Amino acid sequence: MRKLTTALVVLFLATITLAADEWHIETVDSAGLVGEYTSLALDSSGRPHISYYDESNSALKYARWDGSSWHFDSVAGVGDGGWFNSLALDSSNHPNISYGFDDLRFARWNGSSWQIETVDSQEWVFLGSYNSLALDSDDYPHISYYYFGMNNSGVKYARWDGSNWHIETVDGSGGFGLGKYTSLALDSSGYPHISYSNQLNNDLEYARWNGSSWQIQTVDSAGAVGLCTSLELDSSGRPHISYYDESNSALKYARWNGSSWQIQTVDSEGDVGYYTSLALDSSGYPHISYYDDTNKDLKYARWNGSTWQIETVDSDDLVGEYTSLALDSYNNPHISYYYAYNCDLKYAWYGDESGVEDAELSAGVCDEGVLVGWTITGDAPAGFSVLRSAGEGEPLGVSGALPGTAARWLDADVEAGVEYRYWLEAVEEDGTVSRFGPTEVVTFPGAARELSLSVYPSPASGSFTVDYTLPVDGPITIALYDLSGRRVATVLDGEMTAGRHDDSYDASALPPGVYLARLSTDAGSLTERLVITR
Repeated sequence: MRKLTTALVVLFLATITLAADEWHIETVDSAGLVGEYTSLALDSSGRPHISYYDESNSALKYARWDGSSWHFDSVAGVGDGGWFNSLALDSSNHPNISYGFDDLRFARWNGSSWQIETVDSQEWVFLGSYNSLALDSDDYPHISYYYFGMNNSGVKYARWDGSNWHIETVDGSGGFGLGKYTSLALDSSGYPHISYSNQLNNDLEYARWNGSSWQIQTVDSAGAVGLCTSLELDSSGRPHISYYDESNSALKYARWNGSSWQIQTVDSEGDVGYYTSLALDSSGYPHISYYDDTNKDLKYARWNGSTWQIETVDSDDLVGEYTSLALDSYNNPHISYYYAYNCDLKYAWYGDESGVEDAELSAGVCDEGVLVGWTITGDAPAGFSVLRSAGEGEPLGVSGALPGTAARWLDADVEAGVEYRYWLEAVEEDGTVSRFGPTEVVTFPGAARELSLSVYPSPASGSFTVDYTLPVDGPITIALYDLSGRRVATVLDGEMTAGRHDDSYDASALPPGVYLARLSTDAGSLTERLVITR
């Protein structure tokens, strides 16, 4: 990720650096024993958000990247848990998190604070563990989860209808081991699809709601299979599932082709495939992050249309458990995961880190408003935008989209006496947004202008320009008079804002001679001599 720099520079200078697509790895959080049960989501700007467990405080934590730095929140209080968390972002990019162990809980950020509630708290052991969260088109949460108690276990499902939680048992047909590793996805009708493990039979199971009942299938029963499931639906609503084959210590992948399940072994080099996370790209091809227990590494596999491409992403000691994978708008993978050796949260993303590396930003008062300028280090991006805060307010976009070649922008919509700060956002070709700033406080002094008038060229053979400055908003008239005092032409008659302006006038229809250009305003009047020739 790129670092933030703030300085006062006005001129534009971009130095070009070249970079290739590659993996970029960083430690996100190392404050204590943190990073288990990670869940990753990318917002509409492609920025990562991660929920994870803080073992030091037995608490749920949340981290987000704002384009220049990571921000951290303790979602649930000390001792409140945070195991088996699952993160989804709503249409406002606000985080929603399900989590649980002895009961199922749900936390959502409402824009100013975390709202936390208990969804299910029946007298079950492990109620709420192995949960998976998805949001429907109304941003309502749906959660699949595991329960166990009194020699019975299974899969439960909870959904919020806008006023109440509705809870039901999806599959409760077995003893200990049925229903672990649930993974939930919603189809275009908002109906839930759930993959899960049946350790009673060592099977991979799949359940879907058809609008009236749950339809349950065994996907794979070839040995001890079905652990660590991860489910995604393609554009046709067909399920794809990654999972661990314990019998063969391998990563497997299953997809429904409309009539049958197609099953592949993706990787069997050593003991691989634990902590799988699946995402589908824009072509519907699967990408999977997973743990290599033989080498204690983070691995990544993707289907290119004909074969699996497999690579080791991170090979630090004991790294790669609890993976969570998301793809950005360019189908580049982003992975959150646990570094067990140091008990840290780590994050890896693949792509080109060329573009804006740093930006030095300035803002200064001029007659027309506040001029914001910047100098970048790195490659010019696809575009820029300028954000502004007024007083103690939050920064808001004010410039609209600016080209990547821009180096300054004039903020003419400012008020006298208000303290302003400015930020710059660089938008890369892949949609990545980096934010720089803020500038130091700038206060616009208000109307300190004097009334002025200039007419040029003189002599003029055709058109001429009237350049004028107004100290205040108000009505103005600019007219031409001959030497007898008769008005012969009106250049402008209307309301104008304070500041500097210029207007052109075609005088080709006027006879040659000497004229007087007169500016009349509530603040006074000025006259300039003008000669017209042919």
